[in-house]
Amino acid sequence: MNIFLIPFTPLRHTAVAAACAGFCLIGWWLFLTVCWMGAPWAQRWDGAVYLGAVAGCAGGGSLLAEGALRRWPLWKRGGLSALAMVLSLLFTIANYWMWTGLLGPLIFGPELADPSLVSLRHRVFAWMAAGLGAGTGAMLARKFKGGFSHLAGGLLSGLIGGLVWYVVGYSAYPFAKDLFWAGALGAVAFGVAFGLFAWGVPDELYAGWLRVLTETRHGRRIPIDAPDGLPRERFVGHFPRGLDLFLPADDGVLELHISVLVNRSGEFRARGLSLQRTVVRRFLERIDLSYDKRRPAPLDTRLSSGDRIVLGMPGQEAVVEFLMLPREER
Repeated sequence: MNIFLIPFTPLRHTAVAAACAGFCLIGWWLFLTVCWMGAPWAQRWDGAVYLGAVAGCAGGGSLLAEGALRRWPLWKRGGLSALAMVLSLLFTIANYWMWTGLLGPLIFGPELADPSLVSLRHRVFAWMAAGLGAGTGAMLARKFKGGFSHLAGGLLSGLIGGLVWYVVGYSAYPFAKDLFWAGALGAVAFGVAFGLFAWGVPDELYAGWLRVLTETRHGRRIPIDAPDGLPRERFVGHFPRGLDLFLPADDGVLELHISVLVNRSGEFRARGLSLQRTVVRRFLERIDLSYDKRRPAPLDTRLSSGDRIVLGMPGQEAVVEFLMLPREER
């Protein structure tokens, strides 16, 4: 997990999902290895230990991925990951036996305690209990940050993992009836869903930048964010002193043309400060920010990574691009 290799797009969240899926697959493999060598637990514990291993690897893998992205020290990264893994394992086993030994028999009858019963409507709740255990363990390790997303994402990951496990292992589809692949793919589906819904790569790991695309100062870029995290505004124009980004007047840029700011909520916005043509271009959208003398304040719009701001008239114009890059780019 390297923040430099994860661009600021919606697909960045799949990086955590892939990591959690890999850890869950390792948990499934370790479970089978222990069973092959001779499991030290009774057979009726197989379901609890299997789900506990998958949930523990999902919770611990999520913290390990976060630690790598945030560049935590190794002791903190390993400690919090181990804590999340142990908590997820314990909560999953407790939830499993609370369902199979207490709540489930009250709802579906005493036959639910039979480990050979594999119908979907009976076992999918055990998977959801495992997802709740993984979400609870990761949430406690993160000191209750993102509590709802952890619990809801955990329940959803358990539901998805249980469905895949049942379809591959026990349904009547032609490719089914394979318990080996059912355990593997169920664990992978659990990890993918947990990585997608419980914790994703946060925006705070990225910072806003302005980059010049025209020939005159091609490649010149400046950061928008302040190092202390406070609101900040950057000004662009050709005034010779005091501006954050200088662009020559020959490119159609006025003395004070635009400004780009980040507010207290972390939102990036562009403001048009001149009567000259100022256009923000993005996919299927074009926004004119030229200053209107009839208005008491300049026009502004929210910026997204990849937006281009065109300054000046066609044939004599400058183009700057707004980008979200890892904060470590500084």
